[in-house]
This record gives sequence, C-alpha cells and structure tokens, in this order.
Amino acid sequence: MSRTFPKRMILLACLLLAPVTAAAQLQVRVAPVVSAPIVEELPLSGSVLSPRYSDLTTQVNGLVIEMLVDVGDRVEAGDVLLRLDSRLTQLELERLLAREEEARLSFQDAKRLADEGRRLIADRNISNSQYESRLAEEALQQSRLQQLDAEVRKQRVTMEWHELRAPFAGVIGVKHVEVGEWVNAGSPALQLVQMDPLRVQVSVPERYYPDVRPGTPVKVSVDALPGRVISAPIESVVASARVNTRSFLAWLDIANPEYQLAPGMSAHVVLALGGAQSKPVLQVPADAVVRRRDGSAVVWTVRDGEAQPVPVAVGRRNEQLVEVSAEGLAAGDPVVTLGNESLRPGQTVTAVPQ
Repeated sequence: MSRTFPKRMILLACLLLAPVTAAAQLQVRVAPVVSAPIVEELPLSGSVLSPRYSDLTTQVNGLVIEMLVDVGDRVEAGDVLLRLDSRLTQLELERLLAREEEARLSFQDAKRLADEGRRLIADRNISNSQYESRLAEEALQQSRLQQLDAEVRKQRVTMEWHELRAPFAGVIGVKHVEVGEWVNAGSPALQLVQMDPLRVQVSVPERYYPDVRPGTPVKVSVDALPGRVISAPIESVVASARVNTRSFLAWLDIANPEYQLAPGMSAHVVLALGGAQSKPVLQVPADAVVRRRDGSAVVWTVRDGEAQPVPVAVGRRNEQLVEVSAEGLAAGDPVVTLGNESLRPGQTVTAVPQ
C-alpha cells in the first residue's frame, strides 16, 4: 500500500502538468529579417494644375462675325475658334492678285524681248544700247513681279489672321467676346486651358529635399477617381524653399486623355524615396515591432525554440516594412509578427513561417 501511493501521486502530477507544458508551446508567426535598400513612402497632399493657361488674342483689329466655340468645349490644335469680318481684306487680296497677274504678263513679255536681244546681239543685228535696254526692262519687270508676289503673300497672312485658331489642344475656359463685338489686336478673346497632360504640384518638406529628384517614383490618386492609382516620375524640383513653410515645390505630369481630371482638384501623392540607389538596411514587417511604454521598441526573435527580445532603433518605413538597426540581429533571422504581444524572454514557442 505504501509503495502504490507514491506512484499514483507521480502519475497525477504528470497529468496535471501536461496541459501546462502544452499551453506553454505557443505558436507564433515569423518572417525573416530582410537586408535591402528600403523604399520609404512619403504621403503628401498636392494640387492638380494645368501647365498652360493661354489668353488667346487676335493679331488684327476686327468685328467678330462668327464664334465657333463655347465655354467648356474641347478643341484640338489648329481648330478655328472665331472669325473676324475679312471682306475688305479679301477685296484687297483680289486687287493684288490682279496686279500680280498683270506684272507676270509684263515680265513674260520683257523676258521674251530680252531673249530675242540675246540672239540678235550675237549676230550684231541689234545695237548695244537696245540690248541693254531690253535686259534692264526684263530685270525691272521681274523685280515688280517679285514685289507684288510678296504683297500677295503678306495679304494672305493677314487674311489668315482674321481666324483665331487653337495653338494647342484643350478646353475653352473663358469667353471674353461675343459675335458683334469689336476686338483689338492683343486684347484677350478666349482663354484656352490645356487638359492633357495635367500637372500635379506638391510641397516637399525640407528634410526630404535631398531624396527627391527628377525621376523619383510617385503614386497619385484623386477623390474623383476612387480606387485608381496613377504612377509617374517627378519631372522637376524647384531649388528654392518657400520661407513661410520651409518646403520645396516639385511637380510631375500625368496623362489625362479622357479629361477625367480637371485643374483645381486635390491630389493624394505618395513619393517613393530611396530605392535601388540606397544602401541595404535591415528591414522587418511593421507588425514585428513592439512598442514599450517608455517609447522604446523591440522585436522578438526565435532562437532554439525560445523567444528572445531584441531592442531596435526604428528608422524609415513604408506600407509593409520598417527599417531597424540592432546588435545581434542579422538578415534571415526569424522575427515574430503574430503572437508577440505577451511573450516572455525565454518562453518556448513553435515558429510557423508567415
């Protein structure tokens, strides 16, 4: 009886301790530490602008007799937007054309006589003075024809100036005149707004100025197109800070072939800083970093089946990864990403790859 009792006690103790040991074998999700250049995503607010607003003017004075566009109309480069009364200019062109034709006939006759003189002078059947006179008349009539030809071409250009054409594709933003109104050369008649491409302007804080340069990748989204992300590179950075905000202006062009975007819209801009040109750094998933009450940070790594905390200094981050620096942490080490909230140093765990 005395020998049986200790055996029963030992068996009972084993049964009671078995669940505790199993409970201590926590399953945690782990992911490897990565060493690579980090791409930090910097979210900023921007504005959609048009790179060109042009107040179009006529090159001659005149009365508007035809307006071919209205506010909001889409136009292509070269489209006629309005016409001025060109009747007097047309009559002057017809008069010059008649004079040009007369001069052409006179030149042809003078040339015929000059060619005849060249044959006659060879046989000495014409005096030198007559020959020289014919050559002079040919040159005079040729000069007169050339002068009238230039006047005709000038008048044709003046005729063209009575039509106002779009210098680039876009949308009519403002109409300053209507049919029946007199316009003076140089006075605004219409405003044309370029719509494709559009420009996104963003203010970059001065601390990020060294990292932002032409070619920096950018993702742009606007509230008008939910779910759509437009990728484009930075085109230019203005190398002069605005004193009141200590920020630098940067801009990029985005395609807008369907005119779904418009100047004045707000834009959500995410700059991808760093990348392949940066030095490799240690990175862990954002869920692996545990913040303590004193503000310090640790990651939990699994070594020989036990959880061990590693203090880390946190650097740049993006949507998935965080830059960390720590002694005793190397690329490839498993860090806990799920189940790290209540771990204890040395606690036995089962690591499950993420």
